[in-house]
Amino acid sequence: EIKRIAEGSYQKKGGYKDGIRGKGYIVNALEAALWAFWSDNDSFEQGVLAAVNLGDDTDTTAAIYGQLAGAYYGYKNLPK
Repeated sequence: EIKRIAEGSYQKKGGYKDGIRGKGYIVNALEAALWAFWSDNDSFEQGVLAAVNLGDDTDTTAAIYGQLAGAYYGYKNLPK
């Protein structure tokens, strides 16, 4: 499953409608967080909202998204 995710399984425009789920299983949460990051239009706020709006295990998905976005945008560029 990790290889499938690494190959881009998260790149689905429909998100939840296309089967992206942030369940408690880390593999699902990783895919959901990567989807949120991929679809955030260079906006931390939009990405974190997308992550939590998927439902299910929102805190895990948003935490992973935050780590990805923080690494990409830089800590100082995140909203306070």
